[in-house]
Amino acid sequence: MVVGRTLWDFVIEVIRMPGFGIVLIALLILLEVILILILVLVHNGLICIKFSYGGLGLELCNLAWLKA
Repeated sequence: MVVGRTLWDFVIEVIRMPGFGIVLIALLILLEVILILILVLVHNGLICIKFSYGGLGLELCNLAWLKA
């Protein structure tokens, strides 16, 4: 029998740390703000989302109209 700690033991220990809840809430809010910013940029046509077998990609597109 192998005695040792797994990755999940460390995850549970980190979650039980005091003050972790505040850090987790701050990270979730930051992630949500970034997601909203990306969705607004996609809606305005400044970036394009490309789907492929390899995953998801964000690309700049339609920037010709910005040149004046």
